[in-house]
Amino acid sequence: MDGKLKDAMPVIERLSAAGHQAYFVGGCVRDALLGRPIGDVDIATSARPEAVMAIFPKHVPTGIRHGTVTVFVKGRSYEVTTFRTESDYDDHRRPSDVAFVDDIRTDLKRRDFTVNAMAMDADGRVIDPFGGMSDLERGVIRCVGSPDERFREDALRMVRAVRFAAELGFRIAPSTWRALRRNAGLLRHIALERVGAELDKMVRGADPDRAAALFIRSCLWRTTKTPLETNGLPACAGKVKLSGLEAGDLRWIALWAASNVSPEAAHHWMSQFAFGKKRMRAIFAPLELHAAAASIPDTREAWAALALRHGRQAAADWLDVMRALPGISPVPADRLARWSAWLADIPAFAAAELALDGTELAEAAGRKGGPWIKRTMDRLLLETAAGRLPNERRALLERALRILDNEPDGKDEP
Repeated sequence: MDGKLKDAMPVIERLSAAGHQAYFVGGCVRDALLGRPIGDVDIATSARPEAVMAIFPKHVPTGIRHGTVTVFVKGRSYEVTTFRTESDYDDHRRPSDVAFVDDIRTDLKRRDFTVNAMAMDADGRVIDPFGGMSDLERGVIRCVGSPDERFREDALRMVRAVRFAAELGFRIAPSTWRALRRNAGLLRHIALERVGAELDKMVRGADPDRAAALFIRSCLWRTTKTPLETNGLPACAGKVKLSGLEAGDLRWIALWAASNVSPEAAHHWMSQFAFGKKRMRAIFAPLELHAAAASIPDTREAWAALALRHGRQAAADWLDVMRALPGISPVPADRLARWSAWLADIPAFAAAELALDGTELAEAAGRKGGPWIKRTMDRLLLETAAGRLPNERRALLERALRILDNEPDGKDEP
């Protein structure tokens, strides 16, 4: 038995000792049977929530209305959920009516896909009422029961079907795929933040190229709560091999760079993914650079100005993506090589990194502070980045004073 399941065994044992049924359920069972690394360990039990809380003094009633209690054993946390049925789903996402039951098979019946609708007891015996083990062997993602019903209950399951198929290398059963296409429009009821979390797992997953292809073929990208620019995303199909990039935001950069979607439209769509400002900047600064790269002359100064505008990391990430996927690069390989060398040679990307600061400049120039300082420092920064000026205090000061000779009264330009 997997180490994570062994670590969680005391939870099963304590529930059983108190006279309740208890099983490992869902993804941890699926991954254990496939020999894959296990993520979260979920446990289902016949014990009612109040009984679970009585058995485990250290607990948090994280989803008490739906029967879920997070318990703590030996410093680890586990979600323990009472066997239940669900009905009357609100907005094609959350069940409004939950009833606790005593039979694990009834509980498994409410789950999304057969490969996730299995339970395992403490002895490793698998309860599989819907053919999940057979679907694992055949490599199939198939809904439990009616796929139309499953997707109407929770429209996010359509995106999860695509993710599981790509991550596990499985195919989607024809009946499940047809139902997914029929019900794609229901995705507009799901918060884009939830859809984004699934898409992020796909892009960072084992086969992001297949995930992207399935997401595009399903037309789910058109039916999200905030629709993406029409016909923009399919342009990337077949152009990129995201799996050739490390499993991080370089893949997002490559995906959008290969599409016909404008950076503005992509940013508007992804801004609802709740990625945070820092991460969004890390993705879209390289894309803004990408949009401008083809139009600049092949000179060190032009490249330095573009790199300074977007930042060292953005420039480096963009170059990494273009070198890995030359088919989507707006400039030839020899130019990428030159720009990479020039980037490595830029000594400063901010005025604060120069060997001269604004206070020293004002004192040497005999002027009061003002916008002229920033303007002059920016000139020094560009000339340093362009390789025309060393990042040395004396050289910087001499050049700054020459620049200021054209502004003897210190007034700002109109």
